[in-house]
Amino acid sequence: MPIKIDLNGLRKSLGLKQAEFAEKIGIKQAYLSELETGKKPIPTNIYNSLVDVFGEETCDTFAISQEEAISGQHFHGPITGDNPQFAGHDFNNNPPCNFGIEVERVIAAMTAQADLTKEAHELTRRAQAQVDVAQQQINRLLAIIEQKLNIVPV
Repeated sequence: MPIKIDLNGLRKSLGLKQAEFAEKIGIKQAYLSELETGKKPIPTNIYNSLVDVFGEETCDTFAISQEEAISGQHFHGPITGDNPQFAGHDFNNNPPCNFGIEVERVIAAMTAQADLTKEAHELTRRAQAQVDVAQQQINRLLAIIEQKLNIVPV
């Protein structure tokens, strides 16, 4: 089990208000607020409820590792504005983001899409070559017909 989960990020990614999220996992909204702000740690039974309701994969996406918990470098969402959470960070060399396996999934999906695009371009090129050959054959047949019928091309 992870040390901590970004409950706020998880809840917002699902488009749920605190009351709705709390109801789904069987706790009161005030308790969820304490868990989201880190005033109280997430107990095992709440983590298990999260996994039961939203799935382990979804919860793992918002898990915060021990190293991140110690360093305070964890964030799920856009980096915008003058958020004090990012003060003093060198975003070029050490972004305070943990996208976990989601980045790998996006890269894998984009690679697969690029492969499919290359394959589609190759199929299009082959199809065009076949169309060109067919057009040449049609032109030859028309020339033969015109010659046999003594038709003068216009």
